[in-house]
Amino acid sequence: MVLDEIERKLRKTIGVDPITLGSRAIAKAVRERMEVCGVETMANYLDVWLCSPQELQALIEETVVPETWFFREPESFEFLRRHVLFDWLPTHPEAILRLLSVPCSTGEEPYSLAMMLLDAGLPPSNFVIDAVDISKQAQVKAKQGLYREHSFRGKHLGFRDRYFQETPHGYQLSPAVKETVNFIHGNLLEPLFLYGKPLYDIIFFRNLLIYLEPAARDRAMQVLNRLLSPTGLLFVGSAEAGPMIEKRFISLRHSMTSAYRKRQTSDGRARFFVPPNADEHSTSQVLQYQKPRSPSRFPSKSKPVYVSEQVPEPRREHPQSEWAIAPSAPSPPPRIPQSPLIQARHLADLGRLNEAAQLCETYLSQHRTDANAYVLLGEILQGMGHYERAEQCWEKAIYLEPHHYQALMHLLLLKESHGDLTHACALRQRIQRLLKSQGE
Repeated sequence: MVLDEIERKLRKTIGVDPITLGSRAIAKAVRERMEVCGVETMANYLDVWLCSPQELQALIEETVVPETWFFREPESFEFLRRHVLFDWLPTHPEAILRLLSVPCSTGEEPYSLAMMLLDAGLPPSNFVIDAVDISKQAQVKAKQGLYREHSFRGKHLGFRDRYFQETPHGYQLSPAVKETVNFIHGNLLEPLFLYGKPLYDIIFFRNLLIYLEPAARDRAMQVLNRLLSPTGLLFVGSAEAGPMIEKRFISLRHSMTSAYRKRQTSDGRARFFVPPNADEHSTSQVLQYQKPRSPSRFPSKSKPVYVSEQVPEPRREHPQSEWAIAPSAPSPPPRIPQSPLIQARHLADLGRLNEAAQLCETYLSQHRTDANAYVLLGEILQGMGHYERAEQCWEKAIYLEPHHYQALMHLLLLKESHGDLTHACALRQRIQRLLKSQGE
């Protein structure tokens, strides 16, 4: 089917999960581009599309989701402000803080970072912000710096008075803020994405993982690991925090904020994560690939191997000894624990989401009052793009445990991402009351 071929090409190019984005949305975008190109059949459009990089970009523009606003999830910006003032500046008094926003969409996020740093007292000469997005149209709007009411949400809008001027066409951002952000057109999933750039101290990578298929998520995490400095911070959307990220990063476990650091080796160096089925060619200029050895002739089902940035040259063994275990090979990893929920999370970590979901459902058929199991199943279903079923799981968890923080947060962010701001506001207030009661 022609639409299936288009979906496969989009999946390969930008990692989009057609299930998450929706085949109807892709079909609608294709029909709109067919009308612009003046072709009558989808098969004819496919011929045009495959031969034209410009048309490929045009369809990408129709499929990206540019939903964003200033200081989205403000707790992340407050956490970052404190980190910069009390952790980073005292140890880097003469350094330049390097920040990356990807994807940056129409610019609200990188400009929020700039305003936060300026409010914290950092002069523009003390920080650099790179903002990357695959959409050229979004970046054109970002460079204009002209925004309407929908980009300003919430009650705390004092920054708008300080940094914007109201005009008949919207709110115009101050040139002093615009000049602090360097916009770059790029694709995060390209093997050499930002290759050669100095490492970043802060990376904001929010609200993209939910649109990517599992393989693309893994590639994205590998690229971010390469770009982040050993002591840097990675921020993701709260709905995206979970096993996929924690393979390579350690959560700082701060309430209302999903911030991570790189995992470290025993000698303190940051380490990269190399999945057993990694593409050697796509990572050869960043990592030395090291396959886990297995005495079995079947694909290894052991846990992925962690290796240092400084990886020794792999041993070249005789082909006849391919099943031998070298003396220096790491000891076999421990078996997956037999607890069904722990095993389900391990399967989800490995990207085997269907198996993980089935295991959770089997467990819940016998343990119908386990709120944690419903939360885990909701996270897995969200990773598969089944948002309605995920929502039902989290609502069930809250029914069983009205103060279940994770379930409340997942539900809040899902409502917010779907534009249901009334219910999102009620959930946020509920969470704030919960946190206040726990602190008393």
